[in-house]
Amino acid sequence: MKKLKDTFRALKYRNFRLFFPGLVVSQTGIWVQNVAISWLVYDMTKSPFSMGFVMCMNFLPAMLITPFAGVLADKFNRQKLLLAVQIAFAVQALLLTVLSFTGLLQIWNIILLGMMLGCIASIDTPLRQSVFVLVVDDKKDLSNAISLNSSCFNLARLIGPSIGGLIIAATNISFCFLINFLCLMPIIQLVRMLHLKDEKSEKIQQATVFEGLKEGLAYSLKTPQIRTMLLYLAFYCFLIMVFPMLIPVYVAEVLNEGADTLGFLLGAAGVGSLTASLLLATKKTTKHLRIIMTGGVLIACLAFVGLGFTDSKHFAVLLMFYIGFGSSSFFTPENVLLQSFIDDDKRGRVLSVNALAFVGTGAISNLFAGSVANYLGITDTFIALGSVMIVVGIFLSIKLAKLNFERGSEKQRDNANV
Repeated sequence: MKKLKDTFRALKYRNFRLFFPGLVVSQTGIWVQNVAISWLVYDMTKSPFSMGFVMCMNFLPAMLITPFAGVLADKFNRQKLLLAVQIAFAVQALLLTVLSFTGLLQIWNIILLGMMLGCIASIDTPLRQSVFVLVVDDKKDLSNAISLNSSCFNLARLIGPSIGGLIIAATNISFCFLINFLCLMPIIQLVRMLHLKDEKSEKIQQATVFEGLKEGLAYSLKTPQIRTMLLYLAFYCFLIMVFPMLIPVYVAEVLNEGADTLGFLLGAAGVGSLTASLLLATKKTTKHLRIIMTGGVLIACLAFVGLGFTDSKHFAVLLMFYIGFGSSSFFTPENVLLQSFIDDDKRGRVLSVNALAFVGTGAISNLFAGSVANYLGITDTFIALGSVMIVVGIFLSIKLAKLNFERGSEKQRDNANV
C-alpha cells in the first residue's frame, strides 16, 4: 500500500489531480486520431515515401515554432497559454471531423491540418512540461509528476491506437476524428479550474522574444549536461521514434494484416511504455537514472532491429512491447534529469529546445526513414536504423557518465558550465 501511495504521491496536490485526468483523456483522443491518419494516408498512397512526406510536413512547424514556445512559457502566464492551446487543438480536431464526415478529406488538406496540429503541439509540449513545476507544491515530487505524466502519455498510447484500430476495422474512420474532438473537451474545463502561481523573472519579462530565445539557447548549448542530453534525445528520436510511421507499412507489407493489427502493435508499445513509467514513478531520487537510460536505449534498439527479422504477428507484438518499455525508460529519466538540473527562470526555454529535439527531428527523420524504406525495404530499414542507434547510444552514455548532475549549490551550477 505504501509503495502504491509513493507511486501516485503527486496526486495529493489539487492542481495535479485536475491536470492529470484531463491529460489522460486528451492524449487518448490524439492517439486515436494519429493511428487513423497514418492508416488513411497509407491507404490513399500505398507508398512509404508518401507517408514519410506527410509526416515530415506535420512536424516541420515544430522546427520553426518550438524554440519560441519556451520563451512564451517563461514570459507570459502559463495557465492562459495552456487554455488557448487546448482550444486550438479542439478547433483542429473539429475541422478534421467535418471534412472527413463530408467526404472532403484529401491528402492536401490532411497535410495542411497536420501542419496546423504541428504548430499547436510545438507550443503545447514545452509549455505543458514547464507547468509541472507549478502543479506540485513541493519540488521533491516533481520527478513523480513527470513520471506520472509519462504514464499518462503511455496509457493513452496503449488505449488510443487500440480503439482507433478497432473503429477503423468495424465502422467509419471519421469517428476516430470525432472521438478526438470529444476527448479534448474535459481538459479545456479542467485547465480553467487550475490555481497556478506563475511568478516571472523581471529580466525575461523586460526582454524581447528574440533576446529571451538567445539567452535560453546559449544556456542550453554552454551547459555540457544539458547539451549532451539534448544530443542524445535528438539522435534517439531521429533513428527510433519513426516507428509510428513505419509500422503501418510493416503491418501491410510484412505481416499482411489490417488496421486492427496495427492497433494491437501500437497498443503493445503503449503497454511497455506504461509499465516502465509506473516503475519509474516509484523512484524518489535521480540516482541510477543514467544507467536506466542506457538500458532503455539498448532494449528498444534490439527490439527495433528484431522487427527486421520476423514476419510473425505474435513476436512482433512482443518486440513492440520492448520498444515501448525501452523508449519510456529513456524518455522519462531524460526529462527528470533535465528538469532537476535547469534553472527555473530558463525552464520553458530549455524544455522548448528539448521538445525541438523530440518532435522537431521528426520533420527530417520521417522523410529520411520513408526514403530509406523505399530504397532498402521496410525490414532492412528497422535493422539499419536500430543498429546505428546502438552505437550512438553507447558512445553518448559513456559521455553522460562522466558529467555531474548534482545541483545542490550555486557553486556546483557554475562548475557545471566550466
